[in-house]
Amino acid sequence: MNQLADRAAIHDLNTRYAVAFDSFELEESSGCWAEDGVLDERETGHGLFEGRAAVRDFFRDTLFAHARHVIHVMFNHLVTAIDGDHATGSVFCLVEVVKSDGGYVRSHVRYEDEYVRVDGEWKFRSRVLKPSFPGAPA
Repeated sequence: MNQLADRAAIHDLNTRYAVAFDSFELEESSGCWAEDGVLDERETGHGLFEGRAAVRDFFRDTLFAHARHVIHVMFNHLVTAIDGDHATGSVFCLVEVVKSDGGYVRSHVRYEDEYVRVDGEWKFRSRVLKPSFPGAPA
């Protein structure tokens, strides 16, 4: 693939993740991670999840189990480097959640990403969430 096609595929990965997550599609959303991928939500108070199975369990048991509606509004996605089957980038996100108990959460985060191409498909190797708006809940 050329760099333009790689950038488009990485942007599509980010969109596939958001659409699948917001549709509560557990396998599709967690499937955006490499088998040994990492989701780091320590700065938001949720923890570190190593491996696709741990990411899937976190989504199912913590996030999907307590939400009725979720929407990710992704913006300012920047792929900063592509080197063969590895790439880095970042994206900002506004997340809105209607919780199962009727509560509402709105948070702003920045994802710091490492991507890896696995069997011709880009996946998250690492995704680190960072609160990006002072005083907003994560």
